[in-house]
Amino acid sequence: MNHLLTLTGLTLLLFIKANAQSPIEVFYERDNTGALAFSCRNTGFCPYTITITFTQLIGLRTSATLPFQADVRPGQQSLFKLQPQPNQATSFQYKVSAIKGCQRPKIDTAVVYLLPASPGKRVSATEVAYIGKLYAGQEDPKDWYSLAIKMNSGDTVFAARRGMVTTVRSDATPIGTHLGFNRDDNLVEINHADCSFATYTVFRSNSIFVKPGQFVEAGSPLGIVGGENYDYGPHVRFAVHYNYETPVIKNGQPTDEKHYWAYVPIRFWLKEEQQTGRLAPRKAYLSDHPTSVIEQEMSKREVKKWQKSHVK
Repeated sequence: MNHLLTLTGLTLLLFIKANAQSPIEVFYERDNTGALAFSCRNTGFCPYTITITFTQLIGLRTSATLPFQADVRPGQQSLFKLQPQPNQATSFQYKVSAIKGCQRPKIDTAVVYLLPASPGKRVSATEVAYIGKLYAGQEDPKDWYSLAIKMNSGDTVFAARRGMVTTVRSDATPIGTHLGFNRDDNLVEINHADCSFATYTVFRSNSIFVKPGQFVEAGSPLGIVGGENYDYGPHVRFAVHYNYETPVIKNGQPTDEKHYWAYVPIRFWLKEEQQTGRLAPRKAYLSDHPTSVIEQEMSKREVKKWQKSHVK
């Protein structure tokens, strides 16, 4: 959203939403020195990267490098100030954008993920092709890696890693049969400690157990798998991604479009191999939720608390 303002002697308080569905609000107010102090309120459940670009800035000195960019965690935080210059007319115009995730996340590639199925269940997986490559001639996003993990109708989907639930869609009812893809599938998104996000897609309608703002441990039940109307059958689609901006490459040439995510080629705990690794296509794996994997990102205090309520 763009905003144009010429300052007057009035006390100002203005809220600017980054976009209609964003939990990000940027606002400013005059402080006791006469400066305009910009702040941001994040009412979501994960960090966002915000960018504030001034397309006009007259008679004002900023305390920050422009365009201004920062990570904003849930809650409210101060950003920067605009200080009017003596005896000068003042006006400014700016726009705000927000992207879910951190500017420069340090992805923990050593983390081991659980298979998102009940312990003792066997599952198989196949890698999902990037739809932009299939239908639009685009190159894959960085390190593209997405799985369709085949399950049985009525199976429960479990969290593969601990984190904060950030997004849930549970009321979609897929239309049609023999589907290969549906952009409106029910889903759960979870934000991890390293600012990556796991997306679990294809749940039965109104069968998700968790809600945004809920913290879940690895091995926590998320909902009932869907996908009976897919050619592949019941399955959960699973990918881990993080904020990474790069031009979309189409037919070998960069375009004005952007990819905003890179992907993590994750490693799962493989019980029968007694090691971690990537899933081979269509091979059956026995799901297991060992305590060592569940506790790997917990503090000592969290481990004690978890063991007290879960370990017999």
